[in-house]
Amino acid sequence: MTEPREFPKRFAVASRDKTSALAEAIATHVRPGDALHLGATHIRGAAAAWEILKQFRGTDPGFEIQSLSMSTALAPLIHEKLANRVVTTWAGDAYYSPGPNPVFTRSHANGVEWRHWSIMTFPQRLQAAARGLAWTTTKSLKGSDLATDNAGDIREIDDGLLLIRALTPDVSFFHAPAADAAGNVLVPPPLLENVWGALAARRGAIVTVEKIVDEAIIREHSSMVKIPRHVVAAVCEVPFGAHPGGVFARDIQAITGYGEDYPFWHDMRAACRNDQVLDAWIREWILDPPDRAAYVDKLGRDRLKQLTAQADPAIVPPYVTDAITAVDFDEEPTPVERAIVAGARLLAERIETDGLTHMLAGAGMSNLAAWLAASECAQAGVDVDLVAEMGLVGYRPQAGEPFIFNHRNFPSCSMLSDIETVLGVLMGGARAKSVAALGAAQIDKRGNLNTTRIAGRMLMGSGGANDVATAASCSIVTATQERDRFVDNVEYITSPGDRIVAMATTHGVYRKDQGEFVLTAVHDDDLDAGVKAAVEACGWDLRVAPIVEKVPPPTPSEIRTLRMLDPNGYFRRR
Repeated sequence: MTEPREFPKRFAVASRDKTSALAEAIATHVRPGDALHLGATHIRGAAAAWEILKQFRGTDPGFEIQSLSMSTALAPLIHEKLANRVVTTWAGDAYYSPGPNPVFTRSHANGVEWRHWSIMTFPQRLQAAARGLAWTTTKSLKGSDLATDNAGDIREIDDGLLLIRALTPDVSFFHAPAADAAGNVLVPPPLLENVWGALAARRGAIVTVEKIVDEAIIREHSSMVKIPRHVVAAVCEVPFGAHPGGVFARDIQAITGYGEDYPFWHDMRAACRNDQVLDAWIREWILDPPDRAAYVDKLGRDRLKQLTAQADPAIVPPYVTDAITAVDFDEEPTPVERAIVAGARLLAERIETDGLTHMLAGAGMSNLAAWLAASECAQAGVDVDLVAEMGLVGYRPQAGEPFIFNHRNFPSCSMLSDIETVLGVLMGGARAKSVAALGAAQIDKRGNLNTTRIAGRMLMGSGGANDVATAASCSIVTATQERDRFVDNVEYITSPGDRIVAMATTHGVYRKDQGEFVLTAVHDDDLDAGVKAAVEACGWDLRVAPIVEKVPPPTPSEIRTLRMLDPNGYFRRR
């Protein structure tokens, strides 16, 4: 009898070493005229973008920048005139409160071509390219000026769907916690736009990582490998390569995460207000440090230690404790706080009445309205999951941290996913029962929202607003009311108003009737005076309900929760 031969326990896999210094990787793989995709999961890598600036500054390379979110960290690229064209969904400053970035607005005025899409359609276009498709379908954009502006890349088909053209980068950039030398990259959720850009790029992806690890660690965490080696052109070890952004690296062996550097973001934002100041800032932080290691040294050990501590959800940062301690919970509610509380009540009412299961929080005031509504629903035993387009599902906001994408929210989630799951399925899918809390720079009597352009001046763009306004079961707006913002017809329809059913403002509450907002309640104790003030602060011929009610004032409990969420008043003191 022949003895069976022992079957090999493992097959050896040949792998090419793709490790490289970041400067060398960009010099080798990036060419003038390229379409450069600056990818974003929950991590936004600044190191690669700034190395591109160092190498191409003063050369007029004519890049097309493709970035889901043009954050403050990318303003230096535009300031140095490296791009002729930008494809994005949102462009502006996020911290400490959202607003347009003057570098971006100036570049628009000076001839840089800006192509605005929605936060859902951007990754859909990249996914189409990765799948080898020339076109793909979307439920977003219809009825908006985003569709008009991008008419050459859009075709209308039946059933309320649009075809949108694939978006193909030449080179894609991502930052991640870890990869092996062959280029297998660990990307923990939430995934935001996911990694379609890396899979679609003609010449592959350049990936910066906190640490290059042994292949055994990659195989141990293979469920987190989202970028496979065959699409990676180079992998570069760049510790703190996401700074001033952060890295969430829970459960990845030998990798320590770190939080967002809010003061650094704020300093960058301030520098962008003046060309000469920004020139000096770029010189100090991007050009003078000979490499990223020198940049990290310049940040200093104490700062890095604090950022690392922020990544631990069990630790409450001192800045949170100090801010909450300083809050006066007995102070009279401000008009903005009254609007936020009224918006929260509208949201909670709709959730309970319609049995809605998911609520997306927008930015600023609408963010706080959604969070307060979720708190009130929880206390009333009404089930609803807070979601955010980054891929957060069922998250629980942290006291003192009013930023939706704060990494400290991630461990509280019941599910971590991506844009496609949150916006395409939970908020806008076939069985979705959802509500969105939205804000706007400009709104008209039919509920159309404008966050893209006013008087020819570029604002921030859609983000996810168009997607949820188009597909969610309903949406509710919370906003400060001013005559030049509340207009008869918005200058630009970023988000159509068909499914926007109610609005809470600093003057009162509005509900839709026959497709038009009607004033139904005011904050003022003197109802006649309140109605008069609301009419004067409205730019259209405002309809007033036959009986106008008094909005009940915020309760001490509502005010306490609101101020605990935003103790510094970034959103509630606008």
